[in-house]
Amino acid sequence: MILKKLTKTILTVGAITAILAGCGNTSTANQTVATTTNNANAITIQDTIGTTTLPAPAQKVVALEWSFADDLLALGVTPIGIADDDKPEAMTKLAGKAFDYMPLGKRETPDLEKITEASPDLIIADSDRHTKIKEQLDQIAPTIVLNSRKGSYAESIDDFKVIAKAVGKEKEADARVKQHDQIMADLKKQVEAMGSKKVLIGVARKDGFDVHTSDSYAGQVMTEMGFQNAISNTDEPYVELSLETLTTLDPDIIFIATDDSEAITNKWKETPVWKNLKAAKSNQVFMVDRDIWTRFRGITPAEKIGQNALDFINGKVKSQ
Repeated sequence: MILKKLTKTILTVGAITAILAGCGNTSTANQTVATTTNNANAITIQDTIGTTTLPAPAQKVVALEWSFADDLLALGVTPIGIADDDKPEAMTKLAGKAFDYMPLGKRETPDLEKITEASPDLIIADSDRHTKIKEQLDQIAPTIVLNSRKGSYAESIDDFKVIAKAVGKEKEADARVKQHDQIMADLKKQVEAMGSKKVLIGVARKDGFDVHTSDSYAGQVMTEMGFQNAISNTDEPYVELSLETLTTLDPDIIFIATDDSEAITNKWKETPVWKNLKAAKSNQVFMVDRDIWTRFRGITPAEKIGQNALDFINGKVKSQ
């Protein structure tokens, strides 16, 4: 009798142990499925300084350069925060309409407290401006670093594709790039019909004149369209130029971007040397929007620069 009871007790304990073990296996299996699912959603992004892994496509994105904001908007994603240099009107110009976002201060020195307050799941930073604060940004949210300020046009297209991957919009990016390539090809045909033209793009400040070379964003847009850039023998995107050097280059067309009422070119234009320039004599010196030509640097601004250049040359719009 005692033996039977003992046997029952052993069997009962064994059964309970088996049930608990089974429950434990189920829990482990569920965790494995969840982990596999999470890994399936993870995205590894290669940027200019390394790799960053996101648990899933980003939805709340902060842009610390205007080109990154443009890329997001082109993909149908509104950035939750932008380092807008305290210029909301520039962001309205960029998007073609007003939209809601959190201003994050200057691009050069973005406000880290405001970025934290925005609670992003991705920060897009510039390699020239923000590498020094990368560790601080990483503490707020995963951060990818791309090349905007000193990047070329080709690099801006690469950045667009990287951003598209980060937000899960690769198919949309492929379609947009295909559309963009067709727009640029159509613009190039119009330039080719003009014959060879040497152009120069410069930013005029009170104390200097910085030219955008063929290695710059705007300069490379011009060469992509079929223009010859006046400065193409350098790896630097920007070089400072004197009036004397400008006379030796003597481009056919000059585009001047400035928002400085005391720009140095105002004085240059009064000199006989300037008036003897080929572009000046043929009325091919144009004052252009600095935001569109040199600050926005995204996929859409490239198209605007190209069309704007042709409109100026063909007399469809007047110089500012």
